[in-house]
Amino acid sequence: TRGQPQASAAVRAMIGGRAHHALVLAGLPGVGKTTLALDLAAGFLCTAPDPADRPCRACRACRLVDSGNHPDLHRLAPEGAGDQLKIGDPKHPEPGTVRHVIGELALLPVEGGARVAVIERAHRLNEDAQNALLKTLEEPPAGVTIVLCADDEERLLPTVRSRCARLRLGPVGARDIEALLAELDLADPPTAARLARIAGGRPGRAVALAHTSGALR
Repeated sequence: TRGQPQASAAVRAMIGGRAHHALVLAGLPGVGKTTLALDLAAGFLCTAPDPADRPCRACRACRLVDSGNHPDLHRLAPEGAGDQLKIGDPKHPEPGTVRHVIGELALLPVEGGARVAVIERAHRLNEDAQNALLKTLEEPPAGVTIVLCADDEERLLPTVRSRCARLRLGPVGARDIEALLAELDLADPPTAARLARIAGGRPGRAVALAHTSGALR
């Protein structure tokens, strides 16, 4: 995560032992909420002996997080024409739904450590889906952390917000965005500078533009 010093410091403190069972990461689209949530997940799941070194980015757990294959990391994002987070069938919830994630979190961890759920664009949860999640927020299983990434946290129910810690992410500086684009080998310096200006403090937007053919024409 680049350009979010206060939020990154708070996440490092959580990894070091001052964790909350539920967290709302709020901010404009593309400022790095999901990236920071995955940094937190990697830190909790990392197996480096010294907590100060987590996430080490080198152990098996960190590599699994980076590849999106860690069995104790559960990600959920809106999909379909309505761009909604689906609640799922009460008795047989299908993968990619809120109830399925809740069921997964109730199981023992596969790797024997923490379990983390990252819900992207959580402001797209309708009221029924938020209420389905509420009991898990109130009485989370041991070792579980739920991260809600929300563009507009006011669309989360007060009962949901009250059970979560909160971190707000602001716009990222142009230099940080340029450095990210260079690190990812997505743009030469002049193009990176232009993309950073266009992105308006949102590195995710800059990355998307860099991947889009003809974006700067």
